[in-house]
Amino acid sequence: MKLYVFDKSNSDIDLKTARNRLYDHVIKEFFGDARPEIEKNDHGKPLFLSPYENIHFNISHSGDLVVMAIGDAPVGVDVERIGRAKDYMKLAKRFFYDQEYERLLASENSEEEFYRIWTFREAFSKLVGVGLGLFSGQDIHIDYDANRVSYCYLKRSEESFPSGIHDYTFHEYPYPGYR
Repeated sequence: MKLYVFDKSNSDIDLKTARNRLYDHVIKEFFGDARPEIEKNDHGKPLFLSPYENIHFNISHSGDLVVMAIGDAPVGVDVERIGRAKDYMKLAKRFFYDQEYERLLASENSEEEFYRIWTFREAFSKLVGVGLGLFSGQDIHIDYDANRVSYCYLKRSEESFPSGIHDYTFHEYPYPGYR
């Protein structure tokens, strides 16, 4: 997997232009002059069509950053500008598992830990390609200390992600003011 970052903070381009420039750069690097066709699954995850269906990508943006991950296995990526969520504890209480909320309360920097958990959840749901509802109906075991997740996914017939037990490692990359 490769990760690409476009920081538009020193330019006057808009977010859509920044996203398009990053996407065009990555596509040119991976495919040369070919322009793979894209479709979205039922939950909005973009996928390359044949003959490129074995190459996976995902894009996220927040503030002045656009990030894109691409690789030969399913990927999910998220970036969040720290400080965007004004009442992050309220969000955590509503959406986090009990053990995640407890981790937040025990953290020396609860805001930083909130964004760590939030971006992981976003990236993971994007990897699976079924949206954040994933966390309400699946058996997910997250080890934030080891950056690992294991879960048992029960596929609905129309979904492309396979049923069964899956194990993943997630990676974090420091960027000032972002998670």
